[in-house]
Amino acid sequence: MATFRSILPPNTLLSERALEQATAEPVIALETDAARQAKNAATCPAQLLPWLAWEYAVDYWDPGWTDAQKRQVIKDSPYVHQHRGTAGAVRRALSSVGYPTTVIEWWQETPKGDPYTFRIEVYSDEAVSDELYSRIRRQVDGAKNLRSWLTVIDVMAEVGGSGAMYIGGAVTMNIDIDIPAG
Repeated sequence: MATFRSILPPNTLLSERALEQATAEPVIALETDAARQAKNAATCPAQLLPWLAWEYAVDYWDPGWTDAQKRQVIKDSPYVHQHRGTAGAVRRALSSVGYPTTVIEWWQETPKGDPYTFRIEVYSDEAVSDELYSRIRRQVDGAKNLRSWLTVIDVMAEVGGSGAMYIGGAVTMNIDIDIPAG
């Protein structure tokens, strides 16, 4: 044990010194970095993540998310709040969805869409549930500006993207001879 240094004045009673030494060891053993860890989304204990999300003003919180999704939403919350109303904020808000997504604005469409509209493309290898659609809608509504409208959520699925593919071909030849009469 490290040498103990008293903070009591020299005229303290023996019982007061004994009490100080008895309580000093638990105080020294306290983890002083716990508050710093609890305020960081990467190091916060999992059971404290909902309160950290509340502190960071996360707009939508789903207790069913994985720890990685919860930590990502907390990390993205300051950016979303600072850039609310921009396409960047919508992209960052969609990071909690768990699928790669793309935001396509009206002027990026060919032909151009109606002004102030946009659509979301979700890339998935599996079926997308109604719950995912509603989660995307909630995340987008919390991050977009009020004048813009989400027109459609497109799911770009790679159905049958894995497995064996067979390609075949055949070569044929045909000769036509025309004999003119006469």
